[in-house]
Amino acid sequence: MDLTQILIIAAAAVALVTFFIIRQARDYSKQLEQLDPKKKKPREFGIYTLDQVAQHNKRDDAWIIVQHKETKEYRVYDITDYVDEHPGGESILRNIGGDATEGFHGPQHPITTYVLVEEYCIGKLADGEVPTIEAR
Repeated sequence: MDLTQILIIAAAAVALVTFFIIRQARDYSKQLEQLDPKKKKPREFGIYTLDQVAQHNKRDDAWIIVQHKETKEYRVYDITDYVDEHPGGESILRNIGGDATEGFHGPQHPITTYVLVEEYCIGKLADGEVPTIEAR
C-alpha cells in the first residue's frame, strides 16, 4: 500500500468518525431540548379505562400504557406529538392503544427517556384495570 492509499483511508476514517460524533451530539441536543420546561404543554391528568386507551391506536392519535417501575401504577401517555421524533422510528407504534411497558423499559432507552416521557403523561388507568399481555 502506498502513501496515497493510506492517506485516503485515513481521511475516510476521520470523516466517518466525525459524522458519527456530530450525529450523536445532535441527537443528544434534541433530547435535552425536549426536556426544556418552557416547552412543556399544560397537562391534563385523567383516569382512563383500557377501552378508552385502545381507541387511540393510530399514528396521529397514539396513546400507550406503561407501568411505572417504582410505583407499579399503570400510567397513560399521549405520545402523538412524539411519534415522528422517536429515534427508534416506527418501533414506537408497536403497542399504541395498549401496554408498552416491556418495550419502554428495554435496554435501548437512555436514562433521559424516563424524564422525557413525563411530558406526555395524561393520566393513569382506572382502579382495577390491568393490561393483559397479548401474544405478538
